[in-house]
Amino acid sequence: MDIAEAKRRAQVGPKALLAGRAFTLVISLTSTFTIARLVSPRDYGLANMSMIMLAFAVTLRDFGMTNALMRKGSISQAEMSFVFWFNSTTTVLLTTVIAIASPWIADFYRQPIIVWTILVSLVGFLFSGIASQYKAMLSRNLEFKRLATIEAAALFSGFLTTLVLAYLYRNVWAIVFGNVAQLICASIMYVSSNRWKPDRPAKPDNLRELLSFGANTSIYSLAQFVANNAAPIIIGRVLGAAPLGQFNRAQALFQIPSLNVVQPIAQATLPFLARMRPHPEEYRVAYLGLVRRLSTFLMPGSAALCIVAVPLVRTLLGDRWHDAGMALTLLAPSLSAVAFAYAAGDLFVSQNRSGELRTLGLVDMIMRVVAILIGVQFGILGAVAAFSMASILMAFARVFASGRKGPVGARDQLRAGIPGLMLGIVAGIGAGTAVMLSQHLQLSDALTSIFGLTLGGLLALTFGLIVRPTRIALIDLFDAIGLAKVVTLTRLRRFAVK
Repeated sequence: MDIAEAKRRAQVGPKALLAGRAFTLVISLTSTFTIARLVSPRDYGLANMSMIMLAFAVTLRDFGMTNALMRKGSISQAEMSFVFWFNSTTTVLLTTVIAIASPWIADFYRQPIIVWTILVSLVGFLFSGIASQYKAMLSRNLEFKRLATIEAAALFSGFLTTLVLAYLYRNVWAIVFGNVAQLICASIMYVSSNRWKPDRPAKPDNLRELLSFGANTSIYSLAQFVANNAAPIIIGRVLGAAPLGQFNRAQALFQIPSLNVVQPIAQATLPFLARMRPHPEEYRVAYLGLVRRLSTFLMPGSAALCIVAVPLVRTLLGDRWHDAGMALTLLAPSLSAVAFAYAAGDLFVSQNRSGELRTLGLVDMIMRVVAILIGVQFGILGAVAAFSMASILMAFARVFASGRKGPVGARDQLRAGIPGLMLGIVAGIGAGTAVMLSQHLQLSDALTSIFGLTLGGLLALTFGLIVRPTRIALIDLFDAIGLAKVVTLTRLRRFAVK
């Protein structure tokens, strides 16, 4: 694939993924406020306890081999076949180990039912592990339209399964079987959409290089897993299933922007950066453009969400989820940090800096775990506040560490986020004004959240179109998410140069 074709696919890819995620977002929101009314916080907490264990196993099963291949400009059939058999073997071994360990995991949480939720969930883990190579190949080949279709169809199948079982039984099994159905459906479609077949297991010539790079990225992935999941693990152990369920729903709402907008925009970054390594200026422009787009979207959303989180969650989930609304308020500021931290790992991977990535991951893990252990002594909100503060600090650490070498400096990354910061300040002022007016007028939670998000968004958009740096950033974001026709019809592109 030449540079022109790679650029074309990288530009078209996010639009295809966003189209699929628009459908995914509707399903996610529908699932959030329907299932949460049928299933209790305790059942969400129980499901989360088993899902954390499976998420941990996912970080182990490929030993970083997928990243070791994704960073390369070209891959041989022998390398692809080796990684397939490696992933399949480790998946089977991990499935066996986790099944044997399930009674001890249940004892850790003091919940006997966890044994059975883990055993059922392992079925989906087994399918997804065998299909992981096929998914990685679609991503590497920048076939994002096919990926988006598969992800949307699998999510819909999982949602239907969960909804039916939740309506009939209203317990943890609705969530568990829904997740399993989603993984099995996605795995079948990944394999059937790709004609590639592995050769017999054989040792590739560069095995030592693959293992060395894979070991460093695997340690980083494990450290990131611990850092990102320390809060639910510690909350579940110290405070119990019900507080964990509150945190789980807050985290699910918090992740909606990342999963449905940020991830599609960023998903093309690593394979594209890998192909742009011989062209430093193209590489630099591509990465800084990503940071600017993410900041322009996330920072205003973060500011507005922080202010309207409590009435929004009560509207969506009901009054019994008040603690989830408070937790979302504390999580929201760290959403701004995602703009810088989300793709920083791609810089290390694409520049063969796996050793630095490993060290950064370990520092991140230690910092977040210590912060949460201190915060949980003050309850669920203390744990969430500590997690959020540590996430923000580590985002800046990633920026400075990644900018020490290579064509993208730390100052460049911070400068790319300035338009988003300006929009975030304006959005926060607008949302805050709306909430104060709503309280004075004694509006309902639903009207308060709608008024806050609408006024914050309108003020940010108006300011963004008036000020030149933010106007350019908004137009770039509109192009990335498939709104280029709107830009053309309103003549914003011509206005941006003035």
